[in-house]
Amino acid sequence: MEHTLPDDTVLIAGGGPVGLILATVLSFYGVKSLLLERNDTTTKWPKMDLTNCRSMEWFRKLGLAELIRSKGVSSEIPYTVLVSSGLDKTEALTSWKLPGVDQWRKIIEEKNDGTQPLEPYQRLSQALFEKIMKERCDNDPAVDVRFGWKVEGVEELEDGVKTTVTEVSTEKRHIFKSRYVGACDGASSKVRRSLKMPLDGGPIPGYVLLVHFKSKDLARIRKQGQFWHLFVLQAEAGGFGGACIAQDEVDTWTVHLNFPLDVSSDGVGSEEAVYKVFGGLGGLYEIKIDEILVRSTYRPHIAVARKYASPLRRVFLAGDAAHQNIPTGGYGMNMGIADAVDLGWKLAMVMNGTGKSGLLQAYEEDRRPVALMSVERSGVHLGVHIKVGEILGADPHIIDSNTEEGRQKRTALDEHYQAHDNENKDFGVEMGYRYQSGICIPDESTPAPEFDPTAYHPSTWPGVRAPHVFLKDGFPIFDLYGKYFTLVEFADGSERGSGHVLQAAEAASTPVKHVKLDGEDHAYGVWGARLVLLRPDGHVSWRGDAVADLDAAKTIVGVVTGAVQGVDKLSNEDRQPEAFTSTVGMKTQDSEFEFEKIGDMQK
Repeated sequence: MEHTLPDDTVLIAGGGPVGLILATVLSFYGVKSLLLERNDTTTKWPKMDLTNCRSMEWFRKLGLAELIRSKGVSSEIPYTVLVSSGLDKTEALTSWKLPGVDQWRKIIEEKNDGTQPLEPYQRLSQALFEKIMKERCDNDPAVDVRFGWKVEGVEELEDGVKTTVTEVSTEKRHIFKSRYVGACDGASSKVRRSLKMPLDGGPIPGYVLLVHFKSKDLARIRKQGQFWHLFVLQAEAGGFGGACIAQDEVDTWTVHLNFPLDVSSDGVGSEEAVYKVFGGLGGLYEIKIDEILVRSTYRPHIAVARKYASPLRRVFLAGDAAHQNIPTGGYGMNMGIADAVDLGWKLAMVMNGTGKSGLLQAYEEDRRPVALMSVERSGVHLGVHIKVGEILGADPHIIDSNTEEGRQKRTALDEHYQAHDNENKDFGVEMGYRYQSGICIPDESTPAPEFDPTAYHPSTWPGVRAPHVFLKDGFPIFDLYGKYFTLVEFADGSERGSGHVLQAAEAASTPVKHVKLDGEDHAYGVWGARLVLLRPDGHVSWRGDAVADLDAAKTIVGVVTGAVQGVDKLSNEDRQPEAFTSTVGMKTQDSEFEFEKIGDMQK
């Protein structure tokens, strides 16, 4: 059976978090979608458990931040990480004291210098996150949600895409014709494979047994203190061997037990796996388990697609279909959220006529370099745990001994973790990257800021996320942004030419909200330019102290909306992205991984 979708409707392959968010963003901009997911229900797997601060800023704009917080871990609970040799011991070996939401909000209020996010992060299991987003999409008339519909592959045409789909319950085959497809169908993406879009990367040398369970035996589980993450040493692993994640601070937990490739986990029962993780170097540490929810094994991968868009820019990869991370750092799903936001506003503006198709070329140019950087940092964070084996030496048990050598090893391990504590503090990775696509106009008057993965340094250099600041009345500047583009003007009584930009935007049918701020010297000092033009995602498109005339304004608007002459004529070969060299084919700083380039690792 063949179907032709209306021109105002995008087909989305995959109903996980990235697909659901893409549908939500498209709806926010008035574009409809048909969302197809092969499974009957949202995931039962815990997977991601932290929605980072940048994702929460976007959810604030979409009106979803408070809903997500209401379903997540309570705001007063700190996000403590413990490193332990086993819960049979009196105390943990070391810890990271990460602030909870309430603590971070106080920091944000007190430190109004542009270095902070507007929204703190939020712990929320992906299983709950997907339920929230699916319910929202189910109730959105702009989104046609169909679970139990399996996308088999796509064929790109000059004027659109043909997507082959199987209705799982009846095995009936359907062909959908659409203008565009968003491929959010995961690591083994049928869409990516059908278009022969290769991944570069590979698996890490090992695999993990995951057990998701319920227990209210808090006295034993929290013997060394309440925790978000508990990292545990294992003798068999010679160091870092497993972890436990508190999913809701009530009764739901997930343990990860690491295995080498040549050792089978089949002989380890689910309860035993839990006891082994909690026991660490001390053997089994039993707790009362109320229910085993899910058990599985997985082999984490580090990989990035060589291209994010099909040759005719009708199909776009997002989320795990485009990149795969190991869990350390919590970048995986948050990168997928960023993909969905970026692709969503660009695709919507092209479809509703407020932007030009050059925006679609910029999707890959913007997002792929961020993926390369993020997957490398996830490897760096894992390397911090792997390094523990060198500290422990041949006999890991010595670290628990009441000897001088034991005390020295405990000190060395504590110093190591305190010196490398950026696993959930790399705010440069989350907020400080700079887009360098053709729709960002470089500021030739000043050098571009250097990237620092460990911190966000406030800047309005084009491509960077503009800094959050509270204005004199305590109102956050972010909440003044418009739905589409925003022109922020720090007025000083001089004519800056903002009217030229607004006139040029109106002529191009591109909505621009003019935010004129008088007497906001502190905010101006942080932003550093009188005129700053922001994209819908809050990244800077252009900045300057004045616009000379209407012609100059038309050039600015033409570039930032993807209408520059010739951009649509670039062939796929003309815009080859750089090869994946961050973690493939070479060793990176603080990382022990080395992978070969391969065509598609999951054939």
